[in-house]
Amino acid sequence: MCTRLYFYFIGIKGYAFADLKVNHTFKKVVFNQTILNSIQMKIKLILALCLFLLWADCSFSQNNTLNLSGTWNFRLDPNNIGEKHNWSMDKFSEIIHLPGTTDQGRKGIKTVAPDYGILSREYKYVGPAWYSREINVPAKWKGKDIELFLERVMWESKVWVDGKEQTKQDALAVPHVHSLGRLTPGKHIITIRINNDLIYNIGDKGHAYTEYTQSIWNGVVGKIELRATETVHINEVQLFPDPDKRELLVKLKLQNPVPLKIVYTITDLQTGKKVFTVQKILANTVEQKENLKMNFPIKLWDEFTPNRYKFTATIENTTGISTNFGFRTVTASLSKILINKFPVFMRGNLDCVHFPLTGYPSCDLKEWERIFKIYKLYGLNHVRFHSWCPPEAAFEAADKLGIYIQAETIWIDSWMTSAPKDRPYMLAKGLPEGLGGNPSADKFVQDELQRILEAYGNHPSFTMLCIGNELGNSSFDVMQQWIKKLKGNDDRRLYSVSTARKIMPVDDFNVTHSITGVGETYGIQGPHTDYDWEKNYSKSNIPIIAHELGQFPVYPLWSEIDKYKGVLKARNLEKCRESAILNGLLIKDAEFHAASGAQQRELYKALIESLYRTKSCAGFEMLSMQDYQGQGEALVGWLDVFYDNKGTTTPEYFRQYNNAIVPLARFKKFVWENKDKFAATIQIANYSSADFKNDVQWELISTDGQLIGKGEILNTSIKRGELQTLQEINVSLQTIQKATEAKLKINICNTSFSNEWSLWIYPSSLPEIDAATVLEANKMDEKTIKALQNGETVILYAAKLGQQESFRKLFFEPLFWSNTFFPGQENTTLGLNVNEKHPAFKNFPSAFYGDWQWESISKGRAFKLDNWPAAIQPFAQPISDFHLNEKLGSLFECHMGKGRLLVCGYDIENNQDAAARQLRYSLLKYVSSSDFNPAVDVDEKLLQTTFSLLTEAENKIPVPKEFANALLFVRAGVNVPKETGEYSWEKEMDASVLKRKMQYNFKNDKKPSIWRWDDKAAWFAKELEIEINVPQGLIGDLYVHFSDWNNEGREVRIRLEGREFLTGTLNMKGKWVKLFVMREDTNDGRLILRTNNLSGSNVMIDELIFVENK
Repeated sequence: MCTRLYFYFIGIKGYAFADLKVNHTFKKVVFNQTILNSIQMKIKLILALCLFLLWADCSFSQNNTLNLSGTWNFRLDPNNIGEKHNWSMDKFSEIIHLPGTTDQGRKGIKTVAPDYGILSREYKYVGPAWYSREINVPAKWKGKDIELFLERVMWESKVWVDGKEQTKQDALAVPHVHSLGRLTPGKHIITIRINNDLIYNIGDKGHAYTEYTQSIWNGVVGKIELRATETVHINEVQLFPDPDKRELLVKLKLQNPVPLKIVYTITDLQTGKKVFTVQKILANTVEQKENLKMNFPIKLWDEFTPNRYKFTATIENTTGISTNFGFRTVTASLSKILINKFPVFMRGNLDCVHFPLTGYPSCDLKEWERIFKIYKLYGLNHVRFHSWCPPEAAFEAADKLGIYIQAETIWIDSWMTSAPKDRPYMLAKGLPEGLGGNPSADKFVQDELQRILEAYGNHPSFTMLCIGNELGNSSFDVMQQWIKKLKGNDDRRLYSVSTARKIMPVDDFNVTHSITGVGETYGIQGPHTDYDWEKNYSKSNIPIIAHELGQFPVYPLWSEIDKYKGVLKARNLEKCRESAILNGLLIKDAEFHAASGAQQRELYKALIESLYRTKSCAGFEMLSMQDYQGQGEALVGWLDVFYDNKGTTTPEYFRQYNNAIVPLARFKKFVWENKDKFAATIQIANYSSADFKNDVQWELISTDGQLIGKGEILNTSIKRGELQTLQEINVSLQTIQKATEAKLKINICNTSFSNEWSLWIYPSSLPEIDAATVLEANKMDEKTIKALQNGETVILYAAKLGQQESFRKLFFEPLFWSNTFFPGQENTTLGLNVNEKHPAFKNFPSAFYGDWQWESISKGRAFKLDNWPAAIQPFAQPISDFHLNEKLGSLFECHMGKGRLLVCGYDIENNQDAAARQLRYSLLKYVSSSDFNPAVDVDEKLLQTTFSLLTEAENKIPVPKEFANALLFVRAGVNVPKETGEYSWEKEMDASVLKRKMQYNFKNDKKPSIWRWDDKAAWFAKELEIEINVPQGLIGDLYVHFSDWNNEGREVRIRLEGREFLTGTLNMKGKWVKLFVMREDTNDGRLILRTNNLSGSNVMIDELIFVENK
């Protein structure tokens, strides 16, 4: 390739001679010194160029690859006519760069308006697009098989060479590899048609194919290259390590196999040393196995020591094939996932394809290393790729850093095929049926699962595979057969059918928020830490991982909008910012962001620690550490979608309660009185790489430095993989004489493992306040108005005042996920913003956010102040969701005439809870002092309008105490005549309590009927269906009472939103069935309950109750 040039120089007193061998002729040249220097420089450059060309030629022949990155000719095909008109022979006039996408090439329809609930593609195109370029096949490739490698494509690619069609590929998760056969050396034209339309009907709500996050892009990303192979070569190698037996099972798939020599080598990637070499003879079969005995000290792979090896198989006189792998096993006990036989606690996070600058997943190793280093920084060891599978670089980075991967393929659920008329964006493209009844998707998903195993199966990080997310409307019996087949062929990981819907016998593990027939897997059980979920987890015989933990939104910083400089624009956030401007809240974003983020941090602490306290819990998966940019802008992360820290949660603080070793404390409450003796039980969860023995220290200290108590637990010994209780501590609080915030701190000596909790200690008895001039009122009536007019001081306890349009209910926790994606939530707030330096809190110590001492008093009203004077600044301000940006206040002050008014939206007037009592005391002290001097005047009419008395309608029927908060309570046929018999059903026959616009309708296989028998009545039918109209996105429990008065031994099959249950055999007492209702079930505003009798003459239902889960 390079002409050989030989040079020598002899310098003699300013002269030099050079012999140049060119075509075997010699010339003698004499130079002066200046010319010599110039020529010497040029010759050095020529030598460097020749060496480069020689290197390039060797590298090219060794790698047998030709990089096709660069400029391609291009043409869109919006009418899908290219194939019909033989565009594969055309030369396209436009150009585009590959790897890349049409969005990056600024091709397609330029958009201006925001998309609802998601980021907006600046250039949008869905359909076929054509790419072509000229290639030059090297002479050395003569007689070799050539393939085109496209690392990542969405979705279908077809390839032509010189106008002749070659192959078609349609994978989403793995590279497209097109066989081009043996091409003659020289120039050829490659043409690729890529179609990013819905090739198989999987819908567009799962993350493998969606506009929610990554975008439905068209193009090729990652590597794009030609590869040449010898006639005899290895197509695929799969490695099955068995570290216990010190063996490595090698499975090969060969092209044109013949009995040639093959050399297997293993290199330690940590040291770079070759540790194993053996030579074998190939058999004359396409698929071959070789069990290799390891003769070197094996180093295991796990999260702590991610030891990796490189395996190479080389056939004589040909190029070889290499793959990285690790020696590890993954199995399961009844409750834990075992890596190399040791229990691990999966500390996981969901990845939903957030790459807002490009709109597609990165194929770059350094980028995935950056992401997974952030995981490690926050104590995480696990990632779940929600309904998608990442590219090779993600697996390689996870191998390198010690991250356990769960990969998936799809998300289809019943809510995607039905939506209210005003929410068409909820519908999935194609309205896909569930798997097992969707021939198009069924074949694709089975193929995709197999492709994922073949492409990424050697990676030790690939520890779990699940078909997909929440496959509620799919056939679990059919999908179970798919998993059985995969497990039978590849036992290198654990398998599960679906997350969060149903546990099947084939499952090795399950990720769920509710175990069928048992109960929930996580939640916050109130303001204390003395609880766990062992009662539920212990009833499972496979490891259960808590599903999609968190989902607490945080108010955004509007400056984040400027970061969207790529193909996706945050026009949706721009609209939200506009509403903040209109309501005068633009400058409050930093305060709201900090306060909502701080509360999110404490709620995560509560959730995660409760799972560490649950010895049978296998771990958790958060949704999520980073924001979710779709589904109504679910800004639920403490990182933004760029994986940049939002400034609310430090890695050091998060690792206190999310780490391999976590100190824990169980105590009954966060708020204590000084007459109490503080009691806590100290526990340690050890999921590190070894047993440990150490001293443990604890102290209880006030925030102003007063030591309340301390102690030491010596020689604590805790085995790996265990939760161990150490001892109970007791501390007298009598030395605390004023309202105090304190910290309980636990530290494992000489380690970085520590944890801490905020506690509040209040006096048990409070001194009398000289508040004779203060009127405490709970009505804005004539007396209150007159007092203000006369210049008196008034505290208005307004927790039960106001009409629906003038307030929002108070809640301690933020709303769930997204106000717009789940609009039926009663809660519209994101926590509490507190002006902690305000003198009203002088005797009620508070941080700048609603910490746990606010939980017991967070009942009442947050009043809408949008129409109040702009200068009103609440010192306790519930944070309105950023889609609404309402100016709310739960503690604020004003003048009316000569009088001074403090409004308290909290129900503390008669509340004897310690925190309520202390807050009331602090407010009374404040308004009785000279500090109380409101600056803003309001008029009487505004006060009377805002704080009018709300009277609630009385219940039509008495409701049992345990269901006092039910949104729907129905007793069938109460108003039917007493005579036994059948009556045509009308809703007026039932007695009901319906709140928040809840409604219901009953129908059956014939006509809706009531059966009356003595004092009993019930809806009845062989097939009985109840439709309940609910607020969209409501979560709760549906209680259904099935009757069997005449003792027929009825048994009923129940179907709720695609999930199936059985009542078992009933008796004369009947049976209550409690059904967990997920937000996805109600997201279309409907809840469908279908029943049919399996035995007995019919189904009878006499009571129906819905209780919201808050």
